[in-house]
Amino acid sequence: MLANLDYRPVLAAYGRDCQPSEVEFLGNAGGFSGAQLWRLQTPRGVLGLRRWPREYPSHDQLQFIQAVLWHVDQERFHLVPVPLETRTHAGYVEHAGHLWELVPWIPGKADYETAPSPSKLRAAMIALAEFHHAAESFPLPDLRRSISPGIQHRLNRVRELMNGGLVRLAQRIDSRDWPQLAARAHRCVELFPLVASDVETTLAQATLLRVPLQPCIRDIWHDHLLFEGQRVSGLIDFGALQPESVAADVARLLGSLVADDPDGWLAGIASYEEVRPLSPAEAVLVSAFDRGNVLLSAFNWFLWYYEEERHFENRAGVLARLDHHLDRLANLAVRE
Repeated sequence: MLANLDYRPVLAAYGRDCQPSEVEFLGNAGGFSGAQLWRLQTPRGVLGLRRWPREYPSHDQLQFIQAVLWHVDQERFHLVPVPLETRTHAGYVEHAGHLWELVPWIPGKADYETAPSPSKLRAAMIALAEFHHAAESFPLPDLRRSISPGIQHRLNRVRELMNGGLVRLAQRIDSRDWPQLAARAHRCVELFPLVASDVETTLAQATLLRVPLQPCIRDIWHDHLLFEGQRVSGLIDFGALQPESVAADVARLLGSLVADDPDGWLAGIASYEEVRPLSPAEAVLVSAFDRGNVLLSAFNWFLWYYEEERHFENRAGVLARLDHHLDRLANLAVRE
């Protein structure tokens, strides 16, 4: 473990101006991805060193992520951590079975949840729209309109749960190790049948739509937005970035920021459309994505824990996220 956390061979790959006078180990900084973070004081300024989890991303995925970040920065969107180059002009270093990257430290706090405001909501949605606008010109192999991969994935997942997956997952719930998680898992299993059929229909209808695909963040929520006052100072954590419809990001972020507040949804979409109007098909997909997210988000945590046996250091944070998901799922069940 100590060898895996030895950052010194990684920093040796970078120039003298990246060598630190002070190093602060931040662990996972309260996140859930499994990444480890360090904050460095260097002649170049404050830098962030990130060790990606062993499981992801692959070399190809990280190269794609970094290419998109470099591209949006060139398109004058400067709120992302653009990776620094090594002495050999690589964007990352492979060491101790992990991929590592060094980036400028973005100032600010992820404090929307504790201090929300209409100004922050507007700033968040405008920042997302500006990212999408900058990423839209990134060259992808196939620029044709397509079914949203995320919608198709959610439809497949709902159908899998409806056709035996829910029963199998329920059988794996074990309250002995983590009773608080098990109680929430049982509640989720109870709520699923109340909404699954309607959500399955919504997602199936959404697969009939063809929309443009472009690089999208796909895991944008309030903890990945940094603020200085009412202003967005940065977007962080692009590990899930892939080609997708912008509707996926809009739904993901608004669901995190305003949950089921209809006025919040209207205000958030209006702010986004100040920069990038949604097409009629994209607007439909925003709603479909949100309904799919409400139904499936909690199940992802149970799948990771009970079936994939992932370890989570921040158990309190996991439970807080699950409570958010379960509140929204219960609200959806009432509406249905």
